[in-house]
Amino acid sequence: MRPEIEREGHDRTIDLVAVIALLIAVFGSICYLSSPSSEQITTAFIVPSQSVRW
Repeated sequence: MRPEIEREGHDRTIDLVAVIALLIAVFGSICYLSSPSSEQITTAFIVPSQSVRW
């Protein structure tokens, strides 16, 4: 025997909002990752000065 699935309490608008939110998140992440960075990130090794006395 197949179990009966009740559809009375399920709201399709929740599914629609979830799908739209996922599409916005995917589109936003693609735009963020594909855009070139405006600043060049350079790292420098900072050597602490030995002449500083505390």
